[in-house]
Amino acid sequence: MHFTRRNFLIGGASAFGALGAFGGNRFLAASAVGAVTGTRKPNLRFGLLSDIHITHVAAENQALAARDVQTFKAALEWFRNAKVDAVVIAGDLANHGLGEQLVAVAEAWYSVFPDDRRPDGSRVEKVFVTGNHDWVGYTYGGGLGAKKYPDATERARHLLQNDMAGWWGMAFREPYSPIYSKTVKGYTFIGSHWDGVEARLDCYDANFNRIEDFMAKNGKKIDPSHPFFYVQHPHLKDTCYGPRAWGHDNGITTKTLSAYPNAIALSGHSHYSITDERSIWQGSFTSVGSGSLRYTTIPLVSQKTTAFENCRADWKTDARKLMPVITTGDCGQGMLWSVYDDCIVVNRREFRSGLDLGDDWILPLPAAEPKPFAFAEHAKKLRAPEFPRDAKPSIAETVAKNRGGKSKDGSEVIPSEDTPALSVTVPPVVPDNRARLFTLEFTAQTANGRRLTKFIVPEGYNHSLKHEKAKAQQVCYFRKDELGEGAVRFSVTPINCFGVRGRTIEASYGRT
Repeated sequence: MHFTRRNFLIGGASAFGALGAFGGNRFLAASAVGAVTGTRKPNLRFGLLSDIHITHVAAENQALAARDVQTFKAALEWFRNAKVDAVVIAGDLANHGLGEQLVAVAEAWYSVFPDDRRPDGSRVEKVFVTGNHDWVGYTYGGGLGAKKYPDATERARHLLQNDMAGWWGMAFREPYSPIYSKTVKGYTFIGSHWDGVEARLDCYDANFNRIEDFMAKNGKKIDPSHPFFYVQHPHLKDTCYGPRAWGHDNGITTKTLSAYPNAIALSGHSHYSITDERSIWQGSFTSVGSGSLRYTTIPLVSQKTTAFENCRADWKTDARKLMPVITTGDCGQGMLWSVYDDCIVVNRREFRSGLDLGDDWILPLPAAEPKPFAFAEHAKKLRAPEFPRDAKPSIAETVAKNRGGKSKDGSEVIPSEDTPALSVTVPPVVPDNRARLFTLEFTAQTANGRRLTKFIVPEGYNHSLKHEKAKAQQVCYFRKDELGEGAVRFSVTPINCFGVRGRTIEASYGRT
């Protein structure tokens, strides 16, 4: 593990995280130092994963299926070596909603934690909840579950939705309840399952309202001097990632937990990267997006508003783009939570590279003002990403191929073909966990006065800054026919996840 005094002091485990959390508070940064350096023993330690999406027997790509199981086991082994007391999985365990996939999850679990125990004999509690894939995943991917079991009667025997309690009890050796609580070393965990067989997003309206009644009956039993952890699959409305986070619930959970400042909600579903500092939110309580062990995605609102050149938007827009879709499937993320009397240390991890994803988050306890991870406060402690001093864009003539595409009914077609273009290449920004690059804005000012702006998601945005992808040059393409004749002035601006802009670098390209 990376918890060393040297790393803390030079920023590897985050002098920023500690001072940012404790500065202006009644706590001392030295309190966090002991936690991070390992000189203090946590009261509780647990691993956090989401969206593991085990495909196993139903996978068309068996190599990918084996990789996903291997990544899951690697995460569990890392948690085991960290001596966790529990592991939380915030939904989407079985990718196609098939019983044998849930059994595969259990087999991986028990291969690492036989009888739910670490090698030293200590119990490791399972805090798992279901997600939409566990209920209706057989309908996704062109109905892969149906392809695996084309006979409806036979398929019914394999669908989790037809007997979730039975499959759950067989796989995990514990009863299934739509909402439940477990106490681990004096700390309460509440899990709320998806429990819905509709694929529509509005099924959220029926699934998670049960927390309101549950807290009315049980809330007073929870020790207010301790944090408690609430787990569901979709993000809680108006919390992590902001009000327009994809796949959030209907807001009942946010309203209910707002009465409990010691509540910490853990959710998944969106697959948004936990390198995005909007993954953690503090308001009347704390809410954290758990990332995804299977693959990461770009925030949907960002795709729609900026139409990233290397992401998807709509088929017509995408067909004309000169850049392929950014690869995000090579990243398996999770977290390690260490709970102390006066703080929580959250370590973010990428399990395929084995690298940490950024500075540790350090949350002061008990919850108090000011809240260091309220978006406005958090944004103040981050810096704008910056290019190296004297850096300039490099511009070159090239030939690029657009993606091409067709409408869903096939009536409209945009061919993929070569087109003369200019490539605009910039060096990697200065590596700094407090100044992570989230967006690059490329602008062309043409000789005829036209201003053309394009955005890209940088390669490596979802990886450790030590990963090779985070050290790569970034490039954007412009068609010559959209620039017109004459000289063009290109400018490139780096932007962080909160929209804070770094210094713009510029270069001109003259043409006759």
